[in-house]
Amino acid sequence: MMITAKVLSAPNADGGATPGASGRPHLNAIQKVSLTYLFSVPFLTFLLGFGVGHVKWQWYVPAWLINILIMALAMRQLLRSHPSGSRLAIVTALLLICPWIIFPLFAGMGRPPQTIQGWLDLEGEQHTRFNLLILGGILAYLGTAALYQLLQHKEKIFAALGLALMTLAIPLFLINMAYWGSFLSASFQSFKTSNRPDWYLAFRELFFVISTAEVSLIYLATAMFAMALGRTGYLKLRAVRAHVIISLCAGLLNLVPPSAPDFFSTMSYLVSIPAIPFIMFYFMGIKLLHTRPECP
Repeated sequence: MMITAKVLSAPNADGGATPGASGRPHLNAIQKVSLTYLFSVPFLTFLLGFGVGHVKWQWYVPAWLINILIMALAMRQLLRSHPSGSRLAIVTALLLICPWIIFPLFAGMGRPPQTIQGWLDLEGEQHTRFNLLILGGILAYLGTAALYQLLQHKEKIFAALGLALMTLAIPLFLINMAYWGSFLSASFQSFKTSNRPDWYLAFRELFFVISTAEVSLIYLATAMFAMALGRTGYLKLRAVRAHVIISLCAGLLNLVPPSAPDFFSTMSYLVSIPAIPFIMFYFMGIKLLHTRPECP
C-alpha cells in the first residue's frame, strides 16, 4: 500500500500539504460506549439475521424501534463530544448513518425465503424489506452527494470519482431492489396458475449481471471516498487503508460466479447482500459525526 501512502501525502487541491481536518475530541466513558455500540450495529444485525433467522414481527419491530432510540441517544452523545463544526458535516454524517438505522429491521426478517411458497407466505415482509432497501440506497446516495460537497474544496479528484461511481450504481441498485421486491412477487403469483415462462430464466440472468455491477460500483465508490477523506485529513492513514483494502477485496469477491468453489461463492454471496456495501459509508458517517470537521 505504498501507493496509497504517497497519494494521501500528496498536496491537496489548494496546493499545500494536507492538513488535519479537525482535532480528535476526547470521549468520556458514555461517549466511548456510544461509539462502540454504533460500530457494532451492522455486525449484530448480521449475526441475528443469519444466526436466529425469521421471527414474528411482533418481536422484531419493537426491538428495531428500541434500537433506533438507542442509536439516536448514542449519536446525541457523539455530537456533544465535539460541539463545534459545520452543519454540512452533521447532515453528511446523518445521511450516511441513516440507512443502517433502517437496516437492522432485517435481523428479525432473516434471509429472504428460498422457495416460491415461502416467498408468497411472507410476501408483505419482502415488499417491506426491499422498499426499505430502496429508501436506504437513496439516503446513502444523498449522503455521498453531501460528502462530495464537504470535500470538494480540499480534494476534487477522488471525491468526484466516488460520486460518479455512486451516480452509476444507485439507479441499478434501485432497479434491482424493485425487481426483487415487486416483480418477483407478481411472477411467483402467476407461477401458481401456470408454468414458469421461458423468459424468467433470461430475466434472472439479466438481474444477476445488474446486481453484480451495482455492488462492485458501490465498493469502488467507497474506496474513492476513503482516499478523499484521507487526503483531507478526515481519516487517518490506517483507517483509509482498511477502507480501501476491504472495499476493493469485496468488490472483487462480488465478481466471483455462483459456480465457483463453495468458499468463494459463499464469500461472494455475503458481500453482495444488498445492505452490506453501505457498511463502510456508515462507518465514515460515524467518524464524521464525532470529529465534526470545519468547512473551509
